[in-house]
Amino acid sequence: MKKIILSGAVAAVLVPNLHAEVFELGKINVASELNEEKVFEQTTTEETIQRDSAVTVSEALDNVSGVTQDTQGGRAESTLYIRGFDARRIGFFIDGVPVYVPYDGNFDYGRFLTTDIAEIDVSKGYSSVAYGANTMGGVINVISKKPTKALEGSIRSHVVFDSDAGFAKQVSALNVGTLQENYYIQLGANYAKQDHFRLSDDFEPTAYQPSGDRLRSETEDQKVNLKAGYFIDENTELALGYINQKGEKQQPPATDTEFSKEKYWDWPYWDKETIYLNGQKTFDHSYLKAVLYYDKFKNSLYSYDDENYNTFSKKYAFKSKYNDYSYGARLSYGTEIGKHMVTLSANYKTDVHRGYDIDKTDSTTTMIEKYEDRTLSFGVEDAYRLSDQLELLGGISYDRKEGEYAYDEDSATAGIPLGTQDTYNPQIALVYKADASSIYRASIARKTYLTSMKDRYSRRLGSAEPNPDLESEKSTHFELSYDKKIDNTQIGITGFIARVDDAIQNVLLSDSGTPGDTKDDLFQNQNIGEFEHRGIELDLNYKGDSFQAGGNYTYLSLVNKSDNDAKLTDVPKHQLFAYVQKELTPNLSLYGNVKMRKGAYEQKMDRTYVINPTFTTLDAKVVYTPWEDLTAEFGIKNITDKYYAYDSAFPMPGREFFVTMEYKF
Repeated sequence: MKKIILSGAVAAVLVPNLHAEVFELGKINVASELNEEKVFEQTTTEETIQRDSAVTVSEALDNVSGVTQDTQGGRAESTLYIRGFDARRIGFFIDGVPVYVPYDGNFDYGRFLTTDIAEIDVSKGYSSVAYGANTMGGVINVISKKPTKALEGSIRSHVVFDSDAGFAKQVSALNVGTLQENYYIQLGANYAKQDHFRLSDDFEPTAYQPSGDRLRSETEDQKVNLKAGYFIDENTELALGYINQKGEKQQPPATDTEFSKEKYWDWPYWDKETIYLNGQKTFDHSYLKAVLYYDKFKNSLYSYDDENYNTFSKKYAFKSKYNDYSYGARLSYGTEIGKHMVTLSANYKTDVHRGYDIDKTDSTTTMIEKYEDRTLSFGVEDAYRLSDQLELLGGISYDRKEGEYAYDEDSATAGIPLGTQDTYNPQIALVYKADASSIYRASIARKTYLTSMKDRYSRRLGSAEPNPDLESEKSTHFELSYDKKIDNTQIGITGFIARVDDAIQNVLLSDSGTPGDTKDDLFQNQNIGEFEHRGIELDLNYKGDSFQAGGNYTYLSLVNKSDNDAKLTDVPKHQLFAYVQKELTPNLSLYGNVKMRKGAYEQKMDRTYVINPTFTTLDAKVVYTPWEDLTAEFGIKNITDKYYAYDSAFPMPGREFFVTMEYKF
């Protein structure tokens, strides 16, 4: 087995010219001795993120095959889908620590900037059981930086101007680190402020939105990411990490009330705080790895009377806040036994959600709901070397979620019983390395979504009946893939099918009786759905001395196998990303990319389905490097000023200009 941890002195000798490396303690990968690279994880590096000028995590991963960005305008959120599975069914981790929202699993990836990221690992079907529960749709693990020199860092500034040359947004970032003989310290800090974005000139004004600047599109985010590590000896490393993130965002109005009702919302704060202790000890043929963590999420939502955003007298107006937290631990042990590499893992996690009503007049708070879940996961995985070219991978996990406490305002009379969910998740894969440049993979993986607090308990402002006995969703992933490297060209093709059983769907319990009027209808989440996700992913990349090009194409068909007409929305049937970069001189290069999205369903307010219009966007930039550690970029996003929207009631920005400066030391 390879040594994973290097001492500070050895690392400094081996990698003297790097500006930060990957924080290895934060990684969780499928174990394999056959392939030196990652077997099933797809990695987006810092270099790729900067090449594509991706400011947020959602922008960075939208360029990965099988991954789709979507903007949920009604929540002012940027979210992600993996092969058609939404954010609630995807595990999101930072340095191996789960940080998705406890209450409903939804996550705003647009709040997370990329300036302090070393790489992002994406697992789609087959993933390590060491992640624990709730990886039914895949896993996203954001890995931070780790210093390689006594003093290193970077200062970065990114400024965006709208199509009318008005200031629209700025992003500032600082990264600084030190690596000494027995310890290291890494600090990342960033600040982003969006004043507005401007709509395409092709946008036709409505009663709710004039042409020009998008109303109420202001956001503000700031984050500090601090990590300190200590080398006890050559084979033992400990790291203490602290992340503090604060955000604030406005809710733009819906431009088309056929797709979304008009809401007058604001989020006065959207804050996360995480602290973790990570450690690893390596032996001659084994290792022991552990992490302890505490994650806190707080946000507030105001619903105003009207477009003036200053009063709360209407029935639908309210002020509320969430105060959620999670704590837990993971322990992993890996060892070589003959031709086997066996990994044992255990995960424990407690999630607590507390919802409060804020009085409209005197701002006093009253707890209106509190839920608590406990989740356990035990896993074992094995990599068995059948020959020099063939490896058999396998694993199984037992996941269990127990409802520990449930209360809302109505439970004093109606009561909320507690439920328990548990499941086994086996998986198996065969990896064949035909030669040094070719690898084949075949896998079957069973994954489960243990339902969220919101799925089971939420009354949705009186429109839903809780279902605490709601069962978990189950998916079986079948995948075949082939990767080939020919000189400077890397080719990849993957075919997959994911069968979903017991899918959760919203069932009408009682009808108001008025056609088109759903405000008095009563619904309940039930396990009645059955879907099949089928698709192909193609990846092609070429990298020469002065020219590189590449991209990917994803075809995805979402088939409803149930006896109803429900459709999975917001996921395109066809998605294309392609880029080229040409070095004109040693100091000057040109870059451009194209994105195409086609065939995503949307649901209108009357519950009918339509297909979102196809759109294609073009970006380009000039990159100038006067000397090795200074880079300047000038670019244009959405060159053609294309009018497009992921959600038809919430259009995206038109043409934008940007300038980026970065100095590394």
